[in-house]
Parts: sequence; C-alpha cells; structure tokens
Amino acid sequence: MGALLLAAALLAAPPTVDPWLDGGLTLGAGAGWLTLAGLHPDLVATRCPCDRGDAPAWERFAVDADAGEAERLADLAAGVGLLVPGLVLAGTSPDDAWAADALVVYQSALLTGLLTQAAKTAFGRPYPYLLRDDATPGQVADGVNYASLWSGHTAVPMAAAVSLGVVVSHRHPDAAWRWWVWTLGPALALGAGALQVAAANHYPSDVLAGAAVGASVGWLNGWARGYW
Repeated sequence: MGALLLAAALLAAPPTVDPWLDGGLTLGAGAGWLTLAGLHPDLVATRCPCDRGDAPAWERFAVDADAGEAERLADLAAGVGLLVPGLVLAGTSPDDAWAADALVVYQSALLTGLLTQAAKTAFGRPYPYLLRDDATPGQVADGVNYASLWSGHTAVPMAAAVSLGVVVSHRHPDAAWRWWVWTLGPALALGAGALQVAAANHYPSDVLAGAAVGASVGWLNGWARGYW
C-alpha cells in the first residue's frame, strides 16, 4: 500500500524544472557539442583508404546513393523538426509553463547532440561516400569525413519530438491530437535520416542508431523532469 501511495504521489507531482540548473545544463550541452564538433577533425582516427566491401552487405547500397537534393532536404527536415516543437508548445502549454516545457524539449535535443558528436568522434566511421572508388586523397585524409555513426540529423530532432510527445501527453492527456505529435515528429526525424542515406552521408544503421538514442534521451529527460 505504501508503494502504491508513493507511486501515486510521484505521478501527481508537477514537473520540476530549475531554470538555472536546467538552463545551465542546456547551454553547457550546446557549448560542448559545438566545441567537440570543432575538435573532431583533429581527434578522430582517419583509417581509409577503404573499400565498399568494408560496409555490411545489407547497407552497401548507401555507398553509391546519389540523390541530388537529398542533403539539402535533410537539413530542411531536421530544421523543421527542431522548430515545430517550440511552436506547438507556444500554442498548447499554459502561459506559466511554456518556458519550462520548451527548455526540457530543447535540452533533450542539445544533450543528444553532444552525445551524438562524442559517438562520431569515438567511432570515427567513414561516411559512405568515402568508400567510393573516386574518393580523393584529400577527402580520405580529412577527419571531417569520419563521422557517420550515428546520424545527428535523426537523433537530435527525434529527441525533440519524443520530449514534445511526453510534455504534450502530460499537459493534455485526453487530447486525441497528441497522437499526431507522437507520429509526425518522429516520422520527420526518420525522414531526415533517410534523406541522408539517399545522399550517401549515412548508412541505414546510422539512422536506426540515431533514432534509438534520440528517442531514449527524449523520453528519459521528460521522465526525469516529472512529465511522465
């Protein structure tokens, strides 16, 4: 009985967001992400020339992908995936809670960005286009081309989308439209990743890994703040 009462109390408790602590954590994650991204070319191990046979057979098709505008469309999709949550919250969150709700969503995105960049530097997986026969010595020697695992275009907007879903479900638990939030946001993040595959910038496994990481961070961050 005591455990049930405790669980009920936790579920009924309002979300807790400290503007100074969480704001500092969010800014720190963003600064760390940018710093590590700038250092990445000098930190990562450049291990090519590589052969297309080095890629798993089931995703080797990504090496030869060459959809003309795919990369630009991927940037657009990821940008929309990060902009829309703020607009949704502006129209649906209580006036006194919008800032806290938005902070949690974008905190999830920036934490995921930092984690993603750390993984890119640690794994140093070459982008698919680096496995082509026409990869130049300059590309092979440049560390910026070794950041395939995992897809930031997928992970970062996925974190924002899932955090948004958690927040909206807390604020509007009976609203039918919340399922559109849970569907369209993640679909947009996956779409951005698919476009990156079409541009030979990622393998499908990079997109799947990014989606899993982004969704996990988005859900856990919302849960830790008391929205779930």
